[in-house]
Amino acid sequence: MQEFTPKRRVFAALLGGETDRVPATCIGACGGSVSVEIQEAVGVYWPGAFKDPKKMAELAIGSQKITQLECVTIGDEFSILPEALGCEIKWYDDNSLKPSAKSLGLESPEDLEMPENLLERGRIPAIMEAIRLVRKEVGDFLPVTSFVFGPFSLASDLAEPEKFLVTAMSNPEKAKEFVDFATEVVIEYAKAQYRAGSDIVSVGEPLGTPDNVGPKIFSKVIKPAFKKIAESLGGIRVVHFCGAVEPFMQDIVDLGFDAISVRESVDITNIKPITGNIPILGNVESGGVLTHGFPDEVRAAARKSLEDGVDLLEPACGIESEMPIDNIKVLSEVVREED
Repeated sequence: MQEFTPKRRVFAALLGGETDRVPATCIGACGGSVSVEIQEAVGVYWPGAFKDPKKMAELAIGSQKITQLECVTIGDEFSILPEALGCEIKWYDDNSLKPSAKSLGLESPEDLEMPENLLERGRIPAIMEAIRLVRKEVGDFLPVTSFVFGPFSLASDLAEPEKFLVTAMSNPEKAKEFVDFATEVVIEYAKAQYRAGSDIVSVGEPLGTPDNVGPKIFSKVIKPAFKKIAESLGGIRVVHFCGAVEPFMQDIVDLGFDAISVRESVDITNIKPITGNIPILGNVESGGVLTHGFPDEVRAAARKSLEDGVDLLEPACGIESEMPIDNIKVLSEVVREED
């Protein structure tokens, strides 16, 4: 067997090829890829690294070097697209907090308007430049991954999250118009990420999850949006829905993504017969053992995920800001121990 670089290993794991072992990565989910400890170790901090492409790239590359996870991730933050569409952004001096978007509060789909210069707005140019810088630095040794906010969650920021959930229940056709608009934004942004040099785009949906909105709304409003996203993108596509999505796994399989990221609430052994050859990323608990546990506890949880059959070992909902470096590194160690 030929020697595997991290990029070759990750590509093989995501595309159903032969690989030497399970990779440890941070591709799917919605929680991010940088902690406070990582910022301190690299010497690059939030919020500056959310705005400056050089700092963004330096922090992403530094995070990979420290954790030894087998990818470099850019743009895993929720407020980028809302900002580009006109939402006001709240910034924090605390480097444990990410910026947040204030909803536009639009009442009608008629108020939606696609900017002609979407890719020039807000911090999107900084994201694209950071992807290019990372691609140039890591070459073909490491996969470059990037993140896109899911269309239902984006639509809710254009309206108002709590009201939008009510609208989805009472007037799904109206909600669908918002989501369809957001879907076009997601597609344009994701395509630009590939052009800038990203190998893998992960679409993360924290709000529009089947267990949150119910099977009827998911099927009518959200499923068509994600199917269109998958059909429109030419690179490797990963999808993540937060929450307890196990009962809806067939619906998620039907979306057409290359791989599926799941949280710790999903029993891998139960979904494997449904997902078949579609790779599963996950599912070591981010907010629990990875953040608050000891390394030995993380090791046990990681081995359980491997035994259950994950194809790429990951934090179930990304790297949280308070997550210790020593715990994150355990994921990289465990897959190499299994080698």
